[in-house]
Amino acid sequence: MVGKKSGKALLREEGLERTDNNMDLTTWPQANMINQKNYYTEYLKRDDQILPLRLQQEERRNRMTTNAKDRDRALAQSKPGEVPAPDIELDIDDDVAMDEAGGLVGQDAFGSKIIVIHPGSQNLRIGLAKDALPKTVPMVIARRWETSESEEQGGEPKPKRLKFDNGITLEPEQMFGDDFASQFATMATELKVHMRAHKRRVLPNSKELIVNYNKRTPPETISEHNDPLRIDWTEVPNDPQKAPAHFTGKEALRIPDNSTPRYKLFWPLRHGWYNEHDYDQKRALFDDIAVIIEEAIKTQLSIPRKKDWPQYACVFVVPDLYERQYVTQILDMLFRDFGFGHVCFIQESLAATFGAGYTQACVVDIGAQKTSICCVEEGMCIENSRINLKYGGVDVTETFVKMMLFDHFPYAEINLNRRYDFLLAEEIKTKFCTLNEGEVSPQLADFHLRASGQDTRKYTFKTYDEILLAPYGYFQPTIFDHSLKLKDRRKLIGRSRDLYDDSPNDPVSTAQSAIIAMTAPPPPTNGHMTNGQSEALNVNAVSTPLRQLPNPLQKFNEQERSSHSAIGSPAPDDDNTPAPQGDGEGSSVKNDADVSLRDDVLPVAALDVAILTSIMHGARNDDRRSRDFLGGVMVIGGGSQIPNFTNYLEEKLKMTRPAFAKDVMIGTPPRELDPQGVVWKGASVFGKLRGTNDSWISRLEHDRLGARVLAYKLIIVSALIMAATGQRPERAYHQDYICRVRYENNLPPPPGSLKMLDIPIDGLDYYASPGFASRLHRSQPINIEADAELGMPIDLVGMPGVFDGDESSIQAPLLIPPVHPKDKSLLRPLSELGKPKYQGGGISFLRRTEYISSDTARARAEAAPKSTPRSPGQRLRKPVDTSKDDPVNVLRAAVKGFNVAHPEDAYIGPDTKDNIKGLDSTPAEAEAWDNPKHPVRSNLKPLDFYPVLPDLEAVTDAGHYIVTKFTANPTQIIDKRDIRMDVGLLRPGDLSETVYAEYQSKMAAYEADSVNNFHPGAPPVNFHFFLPADETSAVNLSKKLDVDDPDRDDHALYTAQGGDGKRVFQLHHQRVYETWRSTAIDANHAHKEVALALHDPELEEGRRDYTLDPKASSSNRSGKAAYYYPVIQKIQLKPHRSKNLAQLGVTARIEDQEDEGKVDAFDVVVEDLDETEQAKRAEHRAELLGEEGETQNGDA
Repeated sequence: MVGKKSGKALLREEGLERTDNNMDLTTWPQANMINQKNYYTEYLKRDDQILPLRLQQEERRNRMTTNAKDRDRALAQSKPGEVPAPDIELDIDDDVAMDEAGGLVGQDAFGSKIIVIHPGSQNLRIGLAKDALPKTVPMVIARRWETSESEEQGGEPKPKRLKFDNGITLEPEQMFGDDFASQFATMATELKVHMRAHKRRVLPNSKELIVNYNKRTPPETISEHNDPLRIDWTEVPNDPQKAPAHFTGKEALRIPDNSTPRYKLFWPLRHGWYNEHDYDQKRALFDDIAVIIEEAIKTQLSIPRKKDWPQYACVFVVPDLYERQYVTQILDMLFRDFGFGHVCFIQESLAATFGAGYTQACVVDIGAQKTSICCVEEGMCIENSRINLKYGGVDVTETFVKMMLFDHFPYAEINLNRRYDFLLAEEIKTKFCTLNEGEVSPQLADFHLRASGQDTRKYTFKTYDEILLAPYGYFQPTIFDHSLKLKDRRKLIGRSRDLYDDSPNDPVSTAQSAIIAMTAPPPPTNGHMTNGQSEALNVNAVSTPLRQLPNPLQKFNEQERSSHSAIGSPAPDDDNTPAPQGDGEGSSVKNDADVSLRDDVLPVAALDVAILTSIMHGARNDDRRSRDFLGGVMVIGGGSQIPNFTNYLEEKLKMTRPAFAKDVMIGTPPRELDPQGVVWKGASVFGKLRGTNDSWISRLEHDRLGARVLAYKLIIVSALIMAATGQRPERAYHQDYICRVRYENNLPPPPGSLKMLDIPIDGLDYYASPGFASRLHRSQPINIEADAELGMPIDLVGMPGVFDGDESSIQAPLLIPPVHPKDKSLLRPLSELGKPKYQGGGISFLRRTEYISSDTARARAEAAPKSTPRSPGQRLRKPVDTSKDDPVNVLRAAVKGFNVAHPEDAYIGPDTKDNIKGLDSTPAEAEAWDNPKHPVRSNLKPLDFYPVLPDLEAVTDAGHYIVTKFTANPTQIIDKRDIRMDVGLLRPGDLSETVYAEYQSKMAAYEADSVNNFHPGAPPVNFHFFLPADETSAVNLSKKLDVDDPDRDDHALYTAQGGDGKRVFQLHHQRVYETWRSTAIDANHAHKEVALALHDPELEEGRRDYTLDPKASSSNRSGKAAYYYPVIQKIQLKPHRSKNLAQLGVTARIEDQEDEGKVDAFDVVVEDLDETEQAKRAEHRAELLGEEGETQNGDA
């Protein structure tokens, strides 16, 4: 038997035996292999090894240290025996508010340092968290470009019209293709059938009437200066060197399309994702988003300095079904471009529930270009219920325009690529579109087209079923145009992929996948995929075709869960429960295929079907949760503001799922919140909550971890966590929520074993839910038991004229009769009982000090009980002297006031009937005149005194003045005062016989019965307004009218030449004004209202020779005084509008015929008064001064 050789012997024979001195081959330390059966590591398994969690713990420790030092300092500084107020200490596990963590205190804690940003496809809503409402800015930027957007592609209009080969546009019925025409006709027919089924009247030839009217109705041209609602367009300098590089927001939308230089509008966000179609570089797209938000912060929030922005925190709203590239790019932008101190994110639907105060709801957000649906429960968005549909209010606008053009819309040149046409279309949609079938009838409507550099055009047209069929596209989205919504998708920004296996890691939703499966074309049978899917599938996957997803509404009909079979171990049928791990390559291929479908197939479905699909996947086939979500559908967004939209949607849901009809309830945001601002409002509430500190990302965390910090800071837990931690994106098993209970139960355990009984409580939960009470309240009418005449028997026999059609005797009078003094106490509220009856409101402080004090005392004395016992030391009140109310005593008191003011002129003779002597004044009253004080505010001091005198030089022929006020600026000068208004001329027009007869009839009715008829006021006269052509003419005319001007007789002041060759001032016609309000003053009380003009010679330049005697004569303005001018009438004028002839009939035609002969200009010549005019003015002076004063002043 041959012995076995050792290893060393074998090495020696082969020449491989080691002959060195056992020295290592290298000095580099060598690590021994680990035992794979028994090894352990603590890497990233403790909180102190994770930076965000470690920073939170350090902040808590620092805060505890600071609180302890403050408490010790307070104890040391407190006085002996004084106990300082206890501080509220937070537990180490409590959350810290963001403002405390960031060093914000005081008023900042209420959101003044938190900026909330909610971007959308069309509008950006931004504001501080403390604001009640956000600022809305269009999400658009205009940059200098070679051509505007309306001039691109050869000026092709939008919506696109079909043309012949020679370039001529087809007829309106054919310009949008046969597909649109057939769908429009089908929808119109179905609407007629539905309306007839609901007993609504449908005219057989309504469509023909609409088309014929729209064909033959020309527009009406209105000059720009006669348009009070003209648009202020953005002014662009003609010099390209001075023109700004960009405009944002509303300024961008108001840039004329033909401006020099040209500007092009860019919308960075379209249909809920990046707008890659209009951009060629990714950096330009991100820069435009940053510029729009930056300009909004500077202009809307008044935070112009970027160096102050690190003091602010930002709450950014992201979509429910977001993309990872979008969130990471926004995070980098908020820190690097804006420099905010803290940032956090929140999903749209979750923010909507915060804003509306809902704990469980199915949120339907209808925006401008996308509609998102998501179920929210207990402050978390259910991931698999998220749906994002690519249509919104802009699609309704475009479809409404197409339908109107189909019916021969009079403004056939409308082009939504033009800025003013786009704004006009949005205005028309908001004004006329509805989902109320009762309004579907031939209706007359109009709109004004305002374009830069053009006169305003007024179009009149008729509408029929277009106003309902356009918003009905939400429930039949095939009528919308989806041809360009996926164009250039993924041209600039690719999919987000996992770092390890390069598989897409954007979040997915089973509800969204179901919608895409409904929209996607059927899978191919030849083993080839389209739209780039072949790149994601390998050869092994081709042999097994993709499983066809069932109808999303099928599971609503199933009473029990359907069983599914799979290869290997079965898994629970739950959206969050994965199948057993099989071939990893196959699961990766399926995920890649799903994301590819998401990019290549446009998710479009009827709104009611999408809502039910979201609820089905959110409730996980649980009947109770499905009913809860159906009873809490909340519709928000600007697209939902169509009248009767919520009722129509509720009816559609009930028709689609009749088994759940009693549970369906569509709600709107409570507390009268704007549906467009609910998401922003919820984000502001979220930013101010105490428990949101864990969601705030600081600058330090972002600088060190970058986008990986989102795994620890986002409330949204999905593929972002997988990608940040390097884990494979796979579905997790569903687990119940487990929380730690802080308060322990110290009771002993119960003796014996417990037995759990399965008691069904579904019925109790159903009747105890708030939704049941709400439905019961809506379904049960209020039972009011009353007789036929409501307790008031009415006998019509004794009422005159009631059977002849005259119901005036049973109608309430137009003028409410005054309440009888004995009945006034019945109108006093309960809170006013026992108080003095006299309230003394509306009286100036001068009269209040003289009369009200005594009246109040008298009222209190009358209201007090007469049998009140009096204490021995109480003094009796001095009885009120009722003789003071005698007219003679009132006159004596008035004379006393003049005696106090001028004691040298006081009458000291006997008190007779002809010569009434004033009451004796007290020293206190004389002191009050010498040193007057304000009755309420004693610190106020009078600055000057003016005697009140009539201005005899300004007496007119009529002896009074008329105050005229314009409701709008009568001239186009808005930045300064137009001096031409000082010499303007108002010429009253003549009343027509018809209008005058109507006015006389109203006046006669008032004189016959002033109780039941209003006073018609002044005659409704139209005034023609004239102004000089320029300021030079106005200045020269003012000099001519100024009697003190030394150059007033200079003939060279005239600026025009009249028809007879004389020099004149020419006043041109501006426009016609009509009387809006008129207040006439009784002639017997002509001085009831006056206008005052303060005149102080010392303040006028160049006039130092005036006398300063306060008793100067009123015959001239040589003295210092406050001159008054009696006002007999006040008139408010508004621009005259062309009235609807169908409403006003003959009267409007007569007025229009009279306006044809209006005067275009007036020739004005300034001349001296003739004898007749001097005599009239002398009579009015005599009325003011009396016969004696007229005699003394002579020809004054």
